[in-house]
Amino acid sequence: MALALCGVVAATLTASASCSPDPGFPATALDAGAEASADAATDTSVGTPDVALDARRDVGDFPLAKGDPCRGTPLPLDRHFVPTGMCARLVARVEGSARQIAFAPNGDLFVATYEGDALLLRDDDADGSYSPTEIHRYAMNGTALGNNVEITADHVYAGTQDSVVRWPYAPKALAPAGAREVVVSGLPQLGGHPLHTVHVWDGWLYVHAGSADNMTNPMSPAYDTDRSLLKRFKLADFKPGAPLAWKTGEVVAVGLRNMLGYTRNAAGKMFGVVNGIDDISYRSADVHEDNPGEQIVELGVGRRYGYPFCFTAQHIVVGGSVVPAGTQLLNEGFLSPYDDTWCALNSERPATFVQAHTAPLDILFFDAHPRGALPERWRGGAFVSLHGSVDRSVFTGYKVVWIPFDAAGKTPMPVSTPTGASFPYETVFGGGTSSGPVDGLWTWTAGGVSESPRPVGLAISPVDGALYVSSDLGGFVYRVGVSPK
Repeated sequence: MALALCGVVAATLTASASCSPDPGFPATALDAGAEASADAATDTSVGTPDVALDARRDVGDFPLAKGDPCRGTPLPLDRHFVPTGMCARLVARVEGSARQIAFAPNGDLFVATYEGDALLLRDDDADGSYSPTEIHRYAMNGTALGNNVEITADHVYAGTQDSVVRWPYAPKALAPAGAREVVVSGLPQLGGHPLHTVHVWDGWLYVHAGSADNMTNPMSPAYDTDRSLLKRFKLADFKPGAPLAWKTGEVVAVGLRNMLGYTRNAAGKMFGVVNGIDDISYRSADVHEDNPGEQIVELGVGRRYGYPFCFTAQHIVVGGSVVPAGTQLLNEGFLSPYDDTWCALNSERPATFVQAHTAPLDILFFDAHPRGALPERWRGGAFVSLHGSVDRSVFTGYKVVWIPFDAAGKTPMPVSTPTGASFPYETVFGGGTSSGPVDGLWTWTAGGVSESPRPVGLAISPVDGALYVSSDLGGFVYRVGVSPK
């Protein structure tokens, strides 16, 4: 893929330098032979595939969802959009800024707040919503700046400003079964992207760290191996009272400006959503309104995704010719010795991307979940939350979209034309009416309550099978599902 892409860039943009490998990020720093390309079929080092998933594609093999997804407080029909035959309901309001959310196997909903709380929501009366008495402060992560919680069979994990912590977990308890302990210490905590998202898969603890600012890299011209990346740690190496050091973590993927949302699908493949660079210029022209495309990347050991040297082209026209969407181009706003042809070889094309500056914050695959509460045609695809634009004159985002993925984990790339770009996703929840979605900032008011939703977290209930969406502006949690027939 890299060599072919290099040829496309050179022919289209008359790049000045020959294609050459990155001298600043040798494979030995990561994994032998880890020069993984976007063509790689599978990277089994990041997960164990669920080989039985395809055999369960018959929807009758999935459990049946329980409960009416349309329980809860309805939103005004003239202020929001969901697809025909579906409903959106407000089901909870928590104190603080609700960030990512996660369901425990027993149906408890965990909400992480920016203020550092891990909240447990339990629907005791089974009415489909969470009253104030059903919202419990499970734990405090020790500092502010929380983004997610990860629930395993025996622990609940969370990232803090400078560490990863965990508590012993007991499914029926409303509080931890023991004291908090620090698992990883020394995480980078300064700058504009201080949040750390954590996940646990197959005995590995994965931890994300964003860049210090819009365009920074203290290790340039090499890729940064301290920030703007994903690391992992063997949990078997952790000894109570002796936290693992951040600097000892194995680097999984680099060049990720701020990948607050990442997940693994049922086939064992990992994908993340990346917030791209602000204030992009290319060939001395301001192109930031519609660039860069906000990447959706497939993660694997040794992969490199460009930041801060390169960016993903969404809509670039050079000499009347449209640059193919997804092409990796030089970010001239960051001083480096590189050019477009270097980016073609040393910055992976993303799996796909969403519109520039929509700020994707979470990604969730609809695969081995209950049937009946979401359209079956969405199974296998991914939901992405778009928090909303900042670096754009016309607001965009503020919604949840669905993106198709096939059984091999492939997804369509957007298409760029002389007048703009089109995207292969559809709106699931956002502004508009029953007549159709409206992109950008929107507000609803009902019963003395109002919000301008800014979606962050996504989760599918193991009980009712509906999609839950958190919004950090008002601490609200919404449920989206199919209306009963």
